[in-house]
Order: sequence, then C-alpha cells, then structure tokens
Amino acid sequence: MAEIKKRRLGRTNLMVTELGLGAMDTPQSPQGAETLQLALDMGINFIDTARIYKDSEYLIGSVINARGGKNFYIATKTINRSSDGAQYDVDRSLRLLGVDNIDLYQLDDVSPGDWDKVMGENGALAGLKIARERGLIGYIGISSHNMETLEKAITCGEFDAVMLEYSAFFRETEQLIVLAKERDVGVIAMRPLGGSGRTSAIRGRMKSAGQSAALTPAMLLNYVLSNPGISVAIPGARYPDRIKYNVELVLTYKPFDESQKRECESEAALLF
Repeated sequence: MAEIKKRRLGRTNLMVTELGLGAMDTPQSPQGAETLQLALDMGINFIDTARIYKDSEYLIGSVINARGGKNFYIATKTINRSSDGAQYDVDRSLRLLGVDNIDLYQLDDVSPGDWDKVMGENGALAGLKIARERGLIGYIGISSHNMETLEKAITCGEFDAVMLEYSAFFRETEQLIVLAKERDVGVIAMRPLGGSGRTSAIRGRMKSAGQSAALTPAMLLNYVLSNPGISVAIPGARYPDRIKYNVELVLTYKPFDESQKRECESEAALLF
C-alpha cells in the first residue's frame, strides 16, 4: 500500500504526514472511534486536539489503549493563559490520553489582548516550558486567527510550530507561511477545506451537479498541499468515509501549478 508523504515540522524535525486529522468534532459522531482508527490504519500520523474539544482527548486515549500504545504524534492545546493553568492542563491531557509525553503542546487561539499575558513571567508559555523541562511535552506551539499575533509568534523564537488558517477561501496567511519557513517554524494548516459549513455546502452542490462540480473538497485539499511551506493540513472528520476520501486524494494528487491555484481561488470566491 502506498504511504502518505511526510514533511518536516520545522525545527522539531518530526516527520509528519502531510495529511493529519483535526479531531475536534470526531467524538461527536457515533463512528468517532472507527474514524480515528481508520485514520491511523491508513497511515495518518498526526492528530490534533485540544483540552476544550469535548471528549476528544478521551477518545484518542481510548483508541491508544485499544491499539496497545501510541505510534503517532499528538498535538493538543490549552486555552489557559497562566503558568499554573497551563501546567494543570498538561497533566490533565496526559491522564486522559494515557501517555507519558505529548509531542506538541500549543497555546490555543491567542489574541492580541492575550499576548502579553501568555508571554509574561507567570504566563502560559512559562508553564509549558516547565512541562517541557519535566519531560512531559516535546515541543511548544501556538494557534491564532490574528495576523499580528502569528507574526510575533513566528519571529519571537519561542515557538516550534504555529497553527493558522489557510485555504483557497483564506489566503491572508500566505506571507506568514513564507516567514515561518524562513524561521524554520512548522506550519499546521487548520480549516484547509474552508470550514465545515463551506465543506457541507460544496458537497451539497456536488450531489446536485454530480462529480463535474467546479469546486470540490479534493481540489481544496490539493490547493493547500501544493504550498511547500505547509507542514501538515488537518481537515476534521467525523466519519470513516471522509478519512478514506482525504487519504485517497493525498496518495495520488499532483501539486497545482500557478494557473490551477488561481482557478481554485476564483471558484472559491464565487461560492463565498
């Protein structure tokens, strides 16, 4: 069986599959465990979650236990802004996941107003550094929807990876991706298909128009993976058929050239 290509996650040197799984909504499906098991069986080796994703860490921990151990990378996140709060979340994550170490722990959804607090002496970054010194986490990352915050995170030297939004619908982060590559910071692309609402609308159009629809989830995923600055794209999935669809695409896709990228962007602009 063909294997999913791997990319280096910045200076972590972790070789992650270019297709990961965003596990925020996976537990909300009765087939959540099957979905996660299939993702791992088909070769995905990067699973992203967060403390605030309801039942997600618990589900991942249950699957790890059922498989007899962990042979993939886990990234999770804390919304806490204090050192003590971040350390509490790390300990809680370890218990729920049933592991001794978490590969990447991230500060979640940091806004400009949060920056000074999380970066301060008693901020969440300090807490994650303590957890790293204790051997509880491997690397430290950050997620944000704010361009200014992301630029600071990339250039400050404190973070091994950044999670940002990037898709044919949202191209504002393109220069930040270039900057991250220059600084050897890994880039995790969230919402590569534009978000669940857009994806559902596109699938509805596909069902009405047949496979000749002008824009498909496969095209959107191809678009993101065609950017060499992306380390891993993490579309969400609740059902096994979504995993199968995404994996089959990444095993056969060819990077878009510039004209194909522009076409994809144009089609995306017409829809939303």
